[in-house]
Amino acid sequence: MKQERVILSFIMVLIGLLVAGLAFYFYQSTKVVSDRSNASIVSTPTPTTAPIIFLSISNPINESVVSNKTLTVSGKTEPEATVIVITESGQQVLQPSSQGDFSTTVILSDDQNLITVWALTPNGESTSIQKTVTYSMENF
Repeated sequence: MKQERVILSFIMVLIGLLVAGLAFYFYQSTKVVSDRSNASIVSTPTPTTAPIIFLSISNPINESVVSNKTLTVSGKTEPEATVIVITESGQQVLQPSSQGDFSTTVILSDDQNLITVWALTPNGESTSIQKTVTYSMENF
């Protein structure tokens, strides 16, 4: 009788494992698996070429404070470039000398003034520099 119980217990364990395996199989087959891959697309940045055009501003100095309402903007760029000086009061188009020097005067408004100087070459390249100049009548 003991031997029959051991065999019967063994058969019941096998039947239980078989039923549990089938239940697990059917459960897994009804699940919807979403594609959650951790692979991310890495885009390689393409380097931008620096403009070949040269532009430097010798006057005014950035973030300077001046007491004269008239300011001279001067600098150097490519001789064949066109220079555009943009201020709050307007814009001026200049042609530099054969050495690339340019100079113009602008009228400042009260307080802070943003001066943008653009240099454009005939082949379409451009570069710009911004300077901030503050007009004040205060004595420092």
